[in-house]
Amino acid sequence: MKALETAARSLAQVSTGVACAGTALECRTYLVAKKAFLFVSAKEARLKLADSAGEARRLGLAVGANGWVKLAADALPAASVLKRWVAESHALAQPAPASGSASSPARRPAKGSATRAKRSSAGSAKHRKAPAPKP
Repeated sequence: MKALETAARSLAQVSTGVACAGTALECRTYLVAKKAFLFVSAKEARLKLADSAGEARRLGLAVGANGWVKLAADALPAASVLKRWVAESHALAQPAPASGSASSPARRPAKGSATRAKRSSAGSAKHRKAPAPKP
């Protein structure tokens, strides 16, 4: 696990924290831009992969939801592979670079949110209760 921690600390703008403090799941967390990219405990580590997910599968590792890979402490890949994977996980957690403009880019609404808003406002009048009669 030392190789993972050393690789994580060597990257730019990394901070550390503790996840699930005081529980059986407690682990050291490595973050970039307030987003975790590596979790390390005494028994295992987790990091996120995209381009290297196929390589992880070929090595017999399970690639879970959104590319998170669990590494057992007693069966870690070679140090060079770990270093590359930690760098990839770090890069995935970093915010996308600005598109060249001085101001921040406008955020797009979530996919389908405008449709949902239209549906909910159109249907809400139909489902409203009539006011109670006054005594």
